[in-house]
Amino acid sequence: MLFFAFDRLPVELILMIFQYLPGNDIFLSFLNTSFYINNILKSYNKYSLNFISSTREKFDYILSNIEFNKIISLTLSNGELTGGQFNLFLSKYSSSFYLFNNLYSLTLHCIQMKKTEYIQLIEAFKQFQNLRLLYLNQISLIDIDDCFISAFNQLNSHCLIKLNNCEQLNISSLSNKLQYWKSNCFNFYRQQWTCLRGIKLKDLSRTSLNHLLHLTPQLISLIIECEIDKNTSSPNFRLVPNLKQLIFSCQNLTFHYLIVEIGLDTLSKLKHLQIKCNASTDELIFNGDQWKIFLSQSFSYLIKFDFYFKYSYKKSLSLNTFRTQFWLEDKKWFVALCHCQYSNNLELFTVPCFNTTIKLSQSIIDTTSPSFEYLTSHIHRFDNSCLIDKNNNYDILLDSHRYEYIEILDIIIQNKFDSISWLTDKLNLNSIKIIKLDLLCSWIVDYKQILDLLEYMPNVFKIILNSWPKKDSWLQIKKGNSRINSIELPALHKTNDNRLPSGLKPIFSYLFPSIKHISMYVHYPELCYQLDKYTLPWKNLSSLQIKYFFSNNITEDEDEDEKNRYNIWKEIFLNEILPIQSQRNFTFTDVDNKLNIWFGEIIENEDKFQNNNQIEKVFCY
Repeated sequence: MLFFAFDRLPVELILMIFQYLPGNDIFLSFLNTSFYINNILKSYNKYSLNFISSTREKFDYILSNIEFNKIISLTLSNGELTGGQFNLFLSKYSSSFYLFNNLYSLTLHCIQMKKTEYIQLIEAFKQFQNLRLLYLNQISLIDIDDCFISAFNQLNSHCLIKLNNCEQLNISSLSNKLQYWKSNCFNFYRQQWTCLRGIKLKDLSRTSLNHLLHLTPQLISLIIECEIDKNTSSPNFRLVPNLKQLIFSCQNLTFHYLIVEIGLDTLSKLKHLQIKCNASTDELIFNGDQWKIFLSQSFSYLIKFDFYFKYSYKKSLSLNTFRTQFWLEDKKWFVALCHCQYSNNLELFTVPCFNTTIKLSQSIIDTTSPSFEYLTSHIHRFDNSCLIDKNNNYDILLDSHRYEYIEILDIIIQNKFDSISWLTDKLNLNSIKIIKLDLLCSWIVDYKQILDLLEYMPNVFKIILNSWPKKDSWLQIKKGNSRINSIELPALHKTNDNRLPSGLKPIFSYLFPSIKHISMYVHYPELCYQLDKYTLPWKNLSSLQIKYFFSNNITEDEDEDEKNRYNIWKEIFLNEILPIQSQRNFTFTDVDNKLNIWFGEIIENEDKFQNNNQIEKVFCY
């Protein structure tokens, strides 16, 4: 190893730098840079490792080179692109669980747990006796009768728990442990939850909100993602006087509703308030002076205030009441006024919170933002939903501003187009990473022009298609785009002759020959039986994601039949079709009827697949 500049720094300073870096980055960035740094890495004892976006191989590499007693925080996932790392953790490192004696925080993310994994996890919990925080995010159970009760019982009595979308877990024993809960609905078993500090609600249809608030008097954070409408009883926020964060949506917002009906003015400890309303008849809601009076009198600790209000364009509105010292200097809260031509509504909202996407059908009329650059620096998606028609006419013209930080571009293409100069004027095409092409099926699209367009976007790596290419659209193409390595395909439906769409093969042979990651949606999984060695780029493929959609409006018995049909298809696809066609080692996860498959090295000996016993050796989790 050569001399490294960090070798001149004292150990104390390097350790201070490590405090501001994720554990994964510390290890991957500094390992083997010098003997001096390697010794510091070995002695460092505060690794916080988050593997949510890490592949199985990278996870195994990092964990195999770090002493387990140096890890204080660990996040494991079976989500997309992770390759079943949670299963690998249980199988490979189960004999070393006792070495995680300094593990303070454990997060399990997007895991569908079977009985064997559940038993192994219970053994892990028995040995993680210094654990003080367990965060379970999107955990589901298969054939596990006790609904996670046995696992909860193994935790240290001082361990607090956070749950996010874990509907199958029985939380009745967690009245003194549960700290955060996010769910579609609630069943709190009519008991007080003294440790619960945060709640995020996604559905109020089966929940008595005020009953919930009555059981959680120490609540600090409440986020209501669904709208409080006329069919929902008004919340009484007087029941939770300690709230510091409140986010909610409602209909027909008025100051009378805020004060008299829901008691918002009683939350004197509030630091973060966010309100969204799609309709209001109270003109005072759009008056900055009125909000100043209400906020100043009610919330002396308020740091962040965000809102989104929509109302009819027939009303006139000036932002002068939001240009006072209170808004611009004291609080530095900025707003924008936007006109939506399709609905003929005006939208008044704070920036940058409600300003991450710009649509061509919208135009910003006015803003109190200190500069337009500040306004656009937080806009990362550009929606050209009505950009081009068959005559190349622009339905709506944007203002004269340019957007420099767009990463996702949505564009509709109905026929040929020559709009690259227009896009170049409005967008920094170098910043675009993902492009979504909405191709109207009634038009024959010139893919050569699409490929020409992509040449102006050197950093695009993913493309999303909503319809299959027609044969006449790609026959003249001699060279595709080799920079695109990820693609999301349209849904696989039954065609008239029950065959795969004819546009599947040319996508990889003509249009995008360097694809490594494929995502597709399937309504009829039997179509995947037709995937042969020519339809997908098996040799280059790193991952394949297949999401199966169940039919809508079906009975419970029909739903069970669909599940059985999916499971039968999955077994055939994984054990017969995929090994033979890909001739690759692979791992997979199956979460919510979504197969995530990761491919390893190519197996040269085709005879390996002639025997079913050999097929069982395919490396699967």
